[in-house]
Amino acid sequence: MLLFWQKGYSATSMKDLERVMGLKPTSIYNAFGNKRDLFEEALKRYLHTVLAGFIDALTDAKTAQDALNRVLNEVIHLHFNKSYPGGCLVVLSLLESDQHDAKTRAILDSALSLLRDSIIRRLEQGQQAGEINPDMDCRVVASYVTAQIAGMIVMAKAGFPRKELEALVNSSSSVLLQHYG
Repeated sequence: MLLFWQKGYSATSMKDLERVMGLKPTSIYNAFGNKRDLFEEALKRYLHTVLAGFIDALTDAKTAQDALNRVLNEVIHLHFNKSYPGGCLVVLSLLESDQHDAKTRAILDSALSLLRDSIIRRLEQGQQAGEINPDMDCRVVASYVTAQIAGMIVMAKAGFPRKELEALVNSSSSVLLQHYG
């Protein structure tokens, strides 16, 4: 997973996979199939571990505004965490979408939809709790936040400093909820 995340699908060779996994080519093919099948497994692992952290950030928050702050801060944590290569495997893979088949593309697209839908649900909970204006269009705000997450990931990969990304997070949720709420 980390190798595909670091290098991307197209730049990851079977030799790279052999080296990182400590397996011979026949063992890789017998266990996982081809490179694309292995990439799909890496994506699924990413979704169950890393993307789950984004969802947890939303669901564990006490308020809708806190949920937005937490999910946006998760981008910063993900990028600057030394255990990870930086960026996001899903967003970076979408940027090389011409390398993917329909099945892999569907997994990538569904990951962004899952994140957006989780944001929608959390905002709707905020409306029900009276934290957010009941007339706010949760879908529009959730799509905006999802786009901001993807944009922050690209900005982080482009070398924008942590402080700049933190300033963006600190202003975003209150501005969004005031503007749309």
